[in-house]
Amino acid sequence: MRLDLREIINIPGSGVTFDYEPDLTEALNDSLVGVKPPVRAVGSVRNIAGVLSFSAEVDAVLVCSCARCLKDFEYPVHLPIETTLKESENDEDEPDVFFLEGDFIDADEIITTEFILNMDQRFLCSEDCRGLCEKCGADLNEGPCGCKLETDPGLAALGQLLEHE
Repeated sequence: MRLDLREIINIPGSGVTFDYEPDLTEALNDSLVGVKPPVRAVGSVRNIAGVLSFSAEVDAVLVCSCARCLKDFEYPVHLPIETTLKESENDEDEPDVFFLEGDFIDADEIITTEFILNMDQRFLCSEDCRGLCEKCGADLNEGPCGCKLETDPGLAALGQLLEHE
């Protein structure tokens, strides 16, 4: 969503508000497999003493793939965004600054970038997820798989002693 900021660029104390559904498909990766609609972004761009400030609250429900058991699950997210907008790229690299495109700003670019930067690298369906068996691939959350544990060859002699008792 392109926001027209011509009305507020030179008027301190003024602002523009927005409320829309951003497209977060660019944020999808191996762990984040989908986004359930509706995604909602509500915020504003304010001219505070000549500095343009972008603020937004983004709410979404992500469909994630668990890093341990590979099952898909829903993960609600609430992301507050606060950043500064600048007119030219002549300034030194500042990580939390986005630049105007003439008198406009692309709200989707800001929201998607901040979303990706603040997203977890891996998702777990639960903190105590046991994952998959390394041998047979069974879901260990549903119970033991029945695979026989391999004995360390150095401890095989001890295992033979225990079998005789």
